[in-house]
Amino acid sequence: MFYRAFNRPKLNDMEKIPGTKKKRLIVKHGAENIALCVADIALLCTQERNVCVIDKFSKRYCLNRNLSEVQEELDEQIFFRANRQQIVNINFVKGFRVHENVKLKVDLTLDGPEPTIIISQETAPHFKKWLCES
Repeated sequence: MFYRAFNRPKLNDMEKIPGTKKKRLIVKHGAENIALCVADIALLCTQERNVCVIDKFSKRYCLNRNLSEVQEELDEQIFFRANRQQIVNINFVKGFRVHENVKLKVDLTLDGPEPTIIISQETAPHFKKWLCES
């Protein structure tokens, strides 16, 4: 029994276990480090070389990693890479509409000023499929 408990995977080893996705991300709010539940994250975006995390209350946090690294740790059924700057959570997508005849503009269910999320013509079919099948 001691052997099994002793050999449980550590949090640092999660990326080594196939199929394991993060449940929390450590984000910064000022000088404070916060363990933010992934289910509460509505959007991740890059702003001036920093990754910004926006939660369900439209509160902003900083993340000291790049967007591609974080994307690998997130569940692809819940999170979608909308473009080079943004990853969106399906649970906060209100809908979408055609933008500039070929692109899509995504609306979120956030209070406050909503960030503009534009999906390219090439990515739009993948987004629609993800939205319907997830």
